[in-house]
Amino acid sequence: MDRTTGGKTEDLPGTAHSRRRPGPARRTGVRSLVIVPMVALALAATACSGSTTGTSNTTGTGGPGPTATAGTTPTTGTPTSVPGSTVASALTTALDTEHQAKATYDNVVAALGDQGPFANVSAGEAKHIATLEYLAQKYSVPLSPGPFTGQTSPTTLTAACRLGVAVEEGVIATYDRLLPQVASEPSLVQAFGNLRSTSQTDHLPAFQHCA
Repeated sequence: MDRTTGGKTEDLPGTAHSRRRPGPARRTGVRSLVIVPMVALALAATACSGSTTGTSNTTGTGGPGPTATAGTTPTTGTPTSVPGSTVASALTTALDTEHQAKATYDNVVAALGDQGPFANVSAGEAKHIATLEYLAQKYSVPLSPGPFTGQTSPTTLTAACRLGVAVEEGVIATYDRLLPQVASEPSLVQAFGNLRSTSQTDHLPAFQHCA
């Protein structure tokens, strides 16, 4: 509602004309309220980007793995394998030892007949040789063609049994020397250990009993 005073029109409180638009100061305040959150969001995005860049070397799915520290050797975790030459030497030595033992016992049987434990122990040595030949083929180790002559048979059974004791003690000592050389080859460790055990618990006592 307007009221005319001295030719001028005044806006009465509560009328439509009394609702004036906000001045420049008020509009500036509104802009500030809008701009400040936008700046804050931009700063937050920049901080996140910098954090991601700083952690790009962290191991993750599909990401690069850890790198070795300067001056150190990275650990690969790959178990050390026995060189082929060591395996070949160990198998060749074991086969030669078993062949020579069997040949010695066969010589005793040929000279004295089927007396004492010689025939049975010779059959056991044949099984040992078969086991070692299987392993030699597995590791592509050539088999020695022989011949394996063994030791000459004594003229008495007692002396022959004493020879058998010495031979088996030599077999056991050979496996004691070879086992550390093949420590990282489980199949060889198991086979050599079993063959040594048979010599220790079966063959050697049999000869000691008749000596």
